[in-house]
Amino acid sequence: MIEVATTLVDAKGVDGLTLRALARHAGQPLSAVQHAFGSRDRLVAALVQHLLAPHHAGPHRDLPVKKLARLAEQEWQVYRAHPWLVDILASTRPPLVPAVLDMAGASVEAFVALGLSPAIALRRYLALNAYIQGMALLLHAEQREGADPGITYRSWWAEQIRRLDRTGSQRRHPWLGDVTAGTPPETFDADAAFRDGLHRVLIGLTHTA
Repeated sequence: MIEVATTLVDAKGVDGLTLRALARHAGQPLSAVQHAFGSRDRLVAALVQHLLAPHHAGPHRDLPVKKLARLAEQEWQVYRAHPWLVDILASTRPPLVPAVLDMAGASVEAFVALGLSPAIALRRYLALNAYIQGMALLLHAEQREGADPGITYRSWWAEQIRRLDRTGSQRRHPWLGDVTAGTPPETFDADAAFRDGLHRVLIGLTHTA
């Protein structure tokens, strides 16, 4: 049933996930779904565990900075496949299923291996995680806003430039002309933005002096 739940949320978003909806899509009686999960919160927790666990399945012997980059990339790939997941995990109270604890613990251990205290390592992990999830929120927003095939990223930018020209904003903010020079891409390249920023974020967060 958890695979059906994943398909359901991929199609309808996390707000569309209920025990009743899962029962209907899985072709199961509601009582069977209630017996399996008990509540919607437990169903959501099971879904998080299902999606994250394969990415933290075994030990690796990477150096700390390389390990942090790998963990960040793994989390990013989950958001690429299931952008709605950030709505659940970008919280101070996420479902503390084993996979979430493994993900956080592996990153904290990598920071500690650099010589940081556990308390500082936790703060560095939270800062790194905020970057990953912030980029994932942009990814999720682009998925929603780009759902209309008539309004591509390029056409949206073209309309904004025309509007800014009319209002004089381009004159007041000349950097806009530099940023938008040439032909904007057809789509927002979330991967390029994520990896460019990740490299620089890791340089700062792994500096121990």
